[in-house]
Amino acid sequence: MLNDLRYGLRMLVKSPGFTAVVVLSLALGIGANTAIFSLIDAVMLKMLPVKAPGQLRLLNWLGPSELQPHGIVNGDVSTDEHSGLKTISNLSYPTFEKLRDQNQVFSHLLGFASAGQMNVTIEGQAELADGQFLSGDYGAGLGVRPILGRAITTDDDKVGNANSVAMISYGYWRRRFGADPSVVGRTINLNRIPFTIIGVTPPEFFGLQPGESPDIWVPISLQPQVESRASLLADPDTSWVFAVGRLKPGVSEQQASAGLAVLMRQITAESRTHSQKPQEPVRIKLTPASKGLDSLRRQFSQPLFILMAVVGLVLLIACANVANLLLARATTRQREIAIRLAVGAGRVRLLRQLLTESILLALMGGLLGLLFAYWLTDLLQILPSSVHFTLDFRVLGFTAGIAVVTGILFGLAPALRATRLEPSEALKGNSRSLTSSGSKLWLNKGLVVSQVALSLLLLIGAGLLVGSLQNLMSVDPGFEREKVLLFSIDPLPSGYKQNQLAGLSKQVRERIEAIPGVRSASLSGCGLISGCETETSGILSVEGARPETDKQVSVYDNAVGPRFFETMGIPLLIGREFGEQDSESSSKVAVINETMVRQCFNGENPLGRHFGWGPENRGAYEVVGVVKNAKYNSLRSETPPTVYLPYYQRLGNQRQITFEVRTVRNPVGVISAVRSEMQVIDKSLPIFNVKTQEQSVEESLSQERLFAKFSSFFGLLALLLACIGLYGIMSYAVVRRTNEIGIRMALGAQRGNVLWLVLKETLSLIIIGVAIGLCTALAATRVISSMLFGMTATDPSTIAMATLVLVAVAAFAGYLPAKRA
Repeated sequence: MLNDLRYGLRMLVKSPGFTAVVVLSLALGIGANTAIFSLIDAVMLKMLPVKAPGQLRLLNWLGPSELQPHGIVNGDVSTDEHSGLKTISNLSYPTFEKLRDQNQVFSHLLGFASAGQMNVTIEGQAELADGQFLSGDYGAGLGVRPILGRAITTDDDKVGNANSVAMISYGYWRRRFGADPSVVGRTINLNRIPFTIIGVTPPEFFGLQPGESPDIWVPISLQPQVESRASLLADPDTSWVFAVGRLKPGVSEQQASAGLAVLMRQITAESRTHSQKPQEPVRIKLTPASKGLDSLRRQFSQPLFILMAVVGLVLLIACANVANLLLARATTRQREIAIRLAVGAGRVRLLRQLLTESILLALMGGLLGLLFAYWLTDLLQILPSSVHFTLDFRVLGFTAGIAVVTGILFGLAPALRATRLEPSEALKGNSRSLTSSGSKLWLNKGLVVSQVALSLLLLIGAGLLVGSLQNLMSVDPGFEREKVLLFSIDPLPSGYKQNQLAGLSKQVRERIEAIPGVRSASLSGCGLISGCETETSGILSVEGARPETDKQVSVYDNAVGPRFFETMGIPLLIGREFGEQDSESSSKVAVINETMVRQCFNGENPLGRHFGWGPENRGAYEVVGVVKNAKYNSLRSETPPTVYLPYYQRLGNQRQITFEVRTVRNPVGVISAVRSEMQVIDKSLPIFNVKTQEQSVEESLSQERLFAKFSSFFGLLALLLACIGLYGIMSYAVVRRTNEIGIRMALGAQRGNVLWLVLKETLSLIIIGVAIGLCTALAATRVISSMLFGMTATDPSTIAMATLVLVAVAAFAGYLPAKRA
């Protein structure tokens, strides 16, 4: 084997051009596959960095709809496919407490919940950090030991007597405290409450929710104080705590489910009256938690696997290209192989030698591909920034494995063909090639046809995604996105009360409007196309309509301030917009959009009419204006029926405030002035999500833009590889047919005759490849139909354009050797 390796290296060094082309082709294919695999590994495959992750199970609430909790915070709601019951991924705190104290199947039952963004004040400087609540069993149950200090314990997490202690993440420790080892024992203020730092988590630990990376953990018993709102600790009707249990040794999942079913019947019986008890009891459904919660996996599994399929096709094209190059190169080694066979080398021995060279090429391509993968992972921002993926030993193992398999894949056919050589014919100088089919070269041509077909498939897919992105970018959002600056504040964690929000927001709006270069300013509960949305569902009652015409509808709502429609450039069609007079003490009014007029008021003039949800609120809101349809949360979806309500009439429902600022020129120029004004108003009130409205819209299309960009890149790369393969095989065919061409010309064939002779063969390969590629594309592109917008998976113009580009470029690649002939 060492002799084979040394000889293989010498042969590759003797052909630097051939080696460079092969290694670079494989590096692009292997590197792309490695990069995508690293993302799939981070999201789909990697186990949590905790003790025995296979023993962890997530507890899901499973029961009939009538017993579903009234409030669900950060939990996923679905319908169980087997029983048809509602499934909720988290529990109320009283239920969690009873399960933790009374179960006999878990050695530890730990709970955690999002604390949102907390206002952190360190040495007088205020900033925002992501927080998470956790139970005292959290560290012990996961087996996670802090690198500094200690973890939060059950003694710290006692309802009514909890300790104000906090753990911080390794990343936050380095970023905010400069990795100071004396950080343990320091005091920081979280939402104006003093907390003592007691530990720093390990660098590889980011919690149990892939995609989220908390900076600070605090005891869950401090939820009322930290959030400055009503306690959820005694609320049985709000589901907000994720519960993860560690199975006891020897306890199976079936045994655990059976034990929890008995316990849940007891808990439900204690908390419900006889009239509330349904025939179907509430149960606990266990799901594996070895990889953390699966919300991120559900969101990104399809995009990641589509990307993996794309780069897999690119690697197949690269392998076909390299196999063609090896087949052509084998011609130059015909005499060497014949001598080896003549002096006694067995065909198996020669096969091993040739495969060793192929695997060497693949390993060299794999090493270079790792560099390409490292660069590519920085560009692949499909995942949230809190998802951490690295080129670790698992990824290195994948790269090594795919390199070896690739080497065998593209090297086997050329090696088998080379070892079928007849030594006597080759040593006599017979001009016959390694193939027995003369100039037809069926294997080479078959590889070229497959490259053309796969390239066309990728080009059509890229064209569909690019066209979809262009359609989305040309959508009229219904508002003027240019020259608008957005920023947000969250006053409650900074110590403000609900009754102070009106005065604070008015003060901020007035000071912002006074900044030179600002035309107008307003505020809202949710910014447009920002990922934030609120929706009200129920029986809509409209004044003047018969009660039997009331219907169940879902209406999107947004609380907005004075001059909101003017600031956002949303045309007012009839009526008026909100003013300072629309306060908490005035009668309730609303502005609705065109869709709501059409769906809820039958297209009639709604001005002055009243509506509400349910018979008891039949005339709660008076319609004072109608505005043009404006996209709410997505450019993809149709504009939903939307009702805009005065911000100052809904102060009890608001927390985060988003301000919209329309400027005369580029809004980026007033950011520093906005920050200065906010410092004057309150230094302890940080602002966040500072961006332009155009940036917000572009961010909403980040995934579509990424797919369009990378599918185009890989499609063009596949086209390049296919053309190189076509050029190579036709050049090889021309060299082999030199004698034939000379005889034809000697007998009177003209230049055009010879050109057409070769070009006809080229075009036949292209046509066959296009035919196969079209049939494949018509079936395969349906996989990405859900990612398209404004076009179908069989869009004829896209397919025609991709086909024309492929035929033109491939024909040019075949014309060059034809011209040389």
